[in-house]
Amino acid sequence: MRKTRVSPLASFGSLATLAILALAGCTDEETVFVDREPFNPPPDSTNGFLGYYTAEDKLTTCGNCHVTFQGQWEETAHADAYNTLVNSGGAQDFCYSCHTVSENGNEVGAIPASGGWNVVEDQAYHDVQCESCHGPGIDHVEAPDAGTIPLAHAGMEVAAASCASCHSGEHHPFADQWSQTGHADLVANEEPASNTTSGCQSCHEGKVALRRFAGDDPDYEEKGDPEHFPPATCTVCHDPHGSPNTAMLRAPIDVPELTINLCMQCHYRGTTPGGSFSNSTATVTKRGSHSAQGPVLLGDGAGYIPRGFVYDTNAVHTTHASTANPRLCAGCHVVAFTVEDENGFVFQSTGHLFSPNPCLDAAGIPIKDNSCEYTSVARNWSGCTTAGCHATADVAVSLFLNQRQNIQNLVDQLWTDDGVENTGGEPYMDIATDSGDLVTILAANPTVDGVQAFNATDATVSPAEGALWNAMMLAEDLYDHNDGSKGVHNPFFYEALLAASIQEVQDVYAGVLPGPPSPTVKALMEKALSRPGVRYISGQVKISAAR
Repeated sequence: MRKTRVSPLASFGSLATLAILALAGCTDEETVFVDREPFNPPPDSTNGFLGYYTAEDKLTTCGNCHVTFQGQWEETAHADAYNTLVNSGGAQDFCYSCHTVSENGNEVGAIPASGGWNVVEDQAYHDVQCESCHGPGIDHVEAPDAGTIPLAHAGMEVAAASCASCHSGEHHPFADQWSQTGHADLVANEEPASNTTSGCQSCHEGKVALRRFAGDDPDYEEKGDPEHFPPATCTVCHDPHGSPNTAMLRAPIDVPELTINLCMQCHYRGTTPGGSFSNSTATVTKRGSHSAQGPVLLGDGAGYIPRGFVYDTNAVHTTHASTANPRLCAGCHVVAFTVEDENGFVFQSTGHLFSPNPCLDAAGIPIKDNSCEYTSVARNWSGCTTAGCHATADVAVSLFLNQRQNIQNLVDQLWTDDGVENTGGEPYMDIATDSGDLVTILAANPTVDGVQAFNATDATVSPAEGALWNAMMLAEDLYDHNDGSKGVHNPFFYEALLAASIQEVQDVYAGVLPGPPSPTVKALMEKALSRPGVRYISGQVKISAAR
């Protein structure tokens, strides 16, 4: 008697067929249910890439056990990478290895030059599956308890063993652009990344940042290695298994909340003053704000707030932090655009230089160097024009230059620096060479209500010290951890906070200042402090301990 072997994973259609045959009189056939192995023989038997268990259902072999990851992955673009390529109309032979399971993304030396699809063009290898990052799974499925778990790389030290193996090149140079930024600068982040007690590691050390953003301590190849990796590798910000956020990001980018927004979770540290300022007869130095971009953009929680300054956060944030720019930080800093030269060569910029207006080379391709002029020819202004806020690049340039000059005029009223730093590289206010209200106040260092303008030993933030903090945070050249936007992040808040600082300093230290601000500065102050929801009330100064 012939026996039919049927897997419990067989389709309903197959079972229905058997039932019909039985009813038709095939009574001599006995149906025996047997377990089917949770994996198929790998088409590429040399390297052991398993690929799909059932390609039609997009069930990966790994997904037979790792159900949660399978469900997350199915919602990602990786799960439809093969069809995306085939239906693009531009598929070429060399494209397939990044749209299938292949050697790309796997550890160098673990497999030969080719693997998976590049050895056997089987549908089991369609799409970017688990093994595209974790490597061949045959050893693990054959002995799951033998410590054979193939771990993916979270670092980016070796491009071929990371996301960079596919996400690079002219087609989509994510890794190429990222590698030129501070997010990838291991040397620049070495000191804070090595400091285990300062709290800096959660943003400057890739492993700690990954743990914080992932919400747990995920397993990956470099986990047990004492060496750290760059603070923001691909997997720190993006979850390869998938997420409910756009672009598989670990946190949303469209939520204006400092502790929720992906970018703002790091770009909001050290935003308000506290503690003492160190000073001598001729100089004053102080560590200022640190990564204040998020609070500045939202107009909330940034800087020293003068005692007479009253403002509505909804009145001082501009369109850059409103529904007109729903992607907030990413709306300007991560903007993709295409560059095509006269020969038809196309370069796809992914926006991963994180510059809102990157300098361009002769071919129009964005570059790391940010020293070019602020013109519509030297830079790309897609971040300003694509959202529809600014009609043309020339309009954006004009508004930017005007705003930049306004901020410089307001800052100069407080402190015009001679450009010379002290040996430690800290902010350096020198009464012999610098000018401005704060320099004049430093020279006299008056005491108001028992509080010195600048005092290295107390824990009180005086109006002079608070104004210094704001100047350092908002000026473009007084402090290397400034906001860095030259006024663009939030023009209204920039202007109002500086104007209120100037007015408070004028009120409190009138006895040592030579006179009121210049007509130009006065006009800027009046405009900034007369917007709806914003005002400065003279006579409200009350010096108190640091908040």
